[in-house]
Amino acid sequence: MTGLACGWGLALWVGAASATLAATPADAGVAASFQPAEGAIPYTLATRPGRLLLRDATGRVLRDWPVQDAQGARGEVLAAFDAPRRRSFVVALSGLPELWEISVDPAAEPIFDGLVHDYRMGEGLARPGFLGLRRSRLERPWVAAFFDPRVPWLVGAEAPDAPGGAATAVVLHLDIRRAVARLPLPASAASPLAGTALWWEAGSGGARWQLALPAPEGWAVYDTARWTLLRQAAGPR
Repeated sequence: MTGLACGWGLALWVGAASATLAATPADAGVAASFQPAEGAIPYTLATRPGRLLLRDATGRVLRDWPVQDAQGARGEVLAAFDAPRRRSFVVALSGLPELWEISVDPAAEPIFDGLVHDYRMGEGLARPGFLGLRRSRLERPWVAAFFDPRVPWLVGAEAPDAPGGAATAVVLHLDIRRAVARLPLPASAASPLAGTALWWEAGSGGARWQLALPAPEGWAVYDTARWTLLRQAAGPR
């Protein structure tokens, strides 16, 4: 995975399916790079204050989006990730209750904004899916995010309602574009989101996944099939 933090982003790395939930400032620049199969066109996302740019292999700007939600409120890019299996970029925004996905798949399905009774009947006004921006509405803006390209969900963190309060991890499924779980995160005087989250396969072939989040007494381990708490322990496994 080549996604990097930008704007008020996060320290993030993926090794043994792990990522860090910690907001850190970073300068504008390259946000993520998509490297497809040999012979296909690579793409790069870059940030500028208040803007997100999509470039091709030559550096030509293909798309230039203002960082604003569907209602016109402005923000910044929090973090961007490449999702090779989805042939897309996933973009978390700072200060805005939206998540973006940008497809670099020429066969991407069209994007329907607003309410559509039945998209298969051609209702609503569609925009091209290829290099298009697909929005997912969030309940609240995120302050940190992490993503593992092997799974179809992204985990973002909402700030606590009050200083010293508990933060919340939100699991957003990228296929259905809505939250499927809300999980507690521990409060911390230094940073409410400091700590590491871990993913691992609990069954063969990726059939089962488990997620460990920091908890007051160590780690809380969740089953990602039903997003239920399996155990709390001093160590994640």
